[in-house]
Amino acid sequence: MLPAITQNGANPAAIQGDSGVPVPTPEQIMALCDSHERYRDDLRLRMEADWEALILTPFDAGEGYQEYTSNEPMTYFNKMVAMLTSGRLKLTVPTQRAQRDKREKQSRKERFISGILKANDERLMLIGEPRLLDSLASYVTMRGWYCGRAMLVKDMDTEETYADITPWDPMHVSWGMGPKGLRWICHKSKKTVGEIQEEYGIDVVPGHVAAGGVGFWADYFSNQMMDDTEGYDVYDWYDGWSNIVVINGKYAKPPTPHGSPRTPAFFGSVGPMPLIQSLMRTGNVNLVHQGESIFAPNRRIYEKVNLVLSTMLQLVALSRNQGFFYVSRDGAKTIKDNPWLEGSQTPLAEGEEIRLAELLEMSKDTAAFLGLVSAEMQRGALPYSTYGQLAFQLSGYAVNLLSQAQQAPVLPRQHAVEEAVSQIANLICDQFATGQFPTIHLQGYERNRDWFDEDFTPDMMKGLPAVQVELKVTTPQDEMQNIQMAEIAGNGPWPKLPMREILERYYDADDPDSIIDAIKEQAAERLLPEAALWTLMVAAENQGRPDLAMFYFGQLIKQGIMVPPRPWMTPGDGGGNGQAAGAPTGFSPEFLSAPEQGAERPAPTPQAGPNVAPNTPRPGAQGQPS
Repeated sequence: MLPAITQNGANPAAIQGDSGVPVPTPEQIMALCDSHERYRDDLRLRMEADWEALILTPFDAGEGYQEYTSNEPMTYFNKMVAMLTSGRLKLTVPTQRAQRDKREKQSRKERFISGILKANDERLMLIGEPRLLDSLASYVTMRGWYCGRAMLVKDMDTEETYADITPWDPMHVSWGMGPKGLRWICHKSKKTVGEIQEEYGIDVVPGHVAAGGVGFWADYFSNQMMDDTEGYDVYDWYDGWSNIVVINGKYAKPPTPHGSPRTPAFFGSVGPMPLIQSLMRTGNVNLVHQGESIFAPNRRIYEKVNLVLSTMLQLVALSRNQGFFYVSRDGAKTIKDNPWLEGSQTPLAEGEEIRLAELLEMSKDTAAFLGLVSAEMQRGALPYSTYGQLAFQLSGYAVNLLSQAQQAPVLPRQHAVEEAVSQIANLICDQFATGQFPTIHLQGYERNRDWFDEDFTPDMMKGLPAVQVELKVTTPQDEMQNIQMAEIAGNGPWPKLPMREILERYYDADDPDSIIDAIKEQAAERLLPEAALWTLMVAAENQGRPDLAMFYFGQLIKQGIMVPPRPWMTPGDGGGNGQAAGAPTGFSPEFLSAPEQGAERPAPTPQAGPNVAPNTPRPGAQGQPS
């Protein structure tokens, strides 16, 4: 029996009385979660079998037989996760008919979510976990379900607010649904004495004496060394009001309000299959075929492939070390050394001989059968053409047609990741909009790769549409197609779509208004000659070339443009006060020519004499002058 855990002064009855919200007892939480685990026994066994296939557990071919384990499950998993994690995550707040100021607020909300996800990825990597998108892609691919907590938390030391978005392994999560979604959810995990001491600040073994002296590090060392491999079950419970942590039937964290308007967790399954109850299957098997992993079509096929390949490997091994019979007079004599090794000598008495055992052969239909099984396995996975693995030459049209087959396994996982991120984004925004958390400072990149560094307040999240999430799993052909579609939609006397819609749909622009403003700024520099002169003059100044800037300054003065003083002008003479041509005061005359200073341009001096000597043909002429 595990030792008791201190209460840390928690009084559940008082908390329940103050809030008026029912609080479950530790016994109720443990009983409810354990009961839900038994209800999902078949689902959990299926997840465990998929995990064994993923880590390439050696195939059991029987005692004394060679075993061969195909690497197809792990290869398939890696390819699927790579496709999902390499996609572009697009966060969009609908802005189609909104005014310019309204669109700016919606773009700010998009930047808020982008900054939250970036900061959370940095937090996850600091504690040794992969990025959020990597974890979600792994869980929806391997387990067929996704879940986790998404909540804003105040740092007890700095009073700063940060996002705690932590994915959970669906195999160890219990939940209860209500009419409006999750009523409660609980994550059960194993933690050591040191982890419990570090995270919850409680003494798992009350009254123990720390080894190595007194003080913080002595206690920490003692906790880390005690029962480090056994671990304790930790129940992390969330409902619509509070967060509770239970260890060994006691509150490790008393019921604490989490500040979210609903249960701060995201949850869902992969694929379009709803909960099906058949006539012959009832009870705890209802969830077995809901939320399937990528191994669902090939679970039994992997066993057949491993069996056939193990049999072939066994025959190859027999051909390398073929069996034999040793014939002797009494049948009791044996040979110590292998007679088939190079240079071996086996003395035989009269009447003794060595006979080869008949070599077993594979059935003639084995190759055809293995080809059919391999084809079935490819139908249930990504086609080999997705990564350019072609056994023969195909046209580009045929390759693209084969690549369309990847949508069947990819789309359900893609939609699951989108739904998970959408739940996370809206949960965080709704929590922040309650006003219980102060201003959050965030940094990050927009989709158009512009860096932002802003402060966000709760008022910025109010009155705005929900965040829509799209994960774009694209190939180079898709990118070229998007560019072509954008050209078709934007060209012509009557464009098919407005520029803002084109930028959002085909170029994944995070803030199309700023891009349109930048395009118009470039057009403003080119449409007017005066604007072009001014831009060139400023560019020459920025590059430290006042000799070049002087020429463009003169042209602007000649055209009557008001030009402020320039840094390269002679000090003390008033600077360029923008006077029109004809009264060019305020700069040194040596910088400009006489005509540029307002003087009359002299007439050109005519050439004295002919171009060539008399009676001399012009160079390059084809005939004599008339």
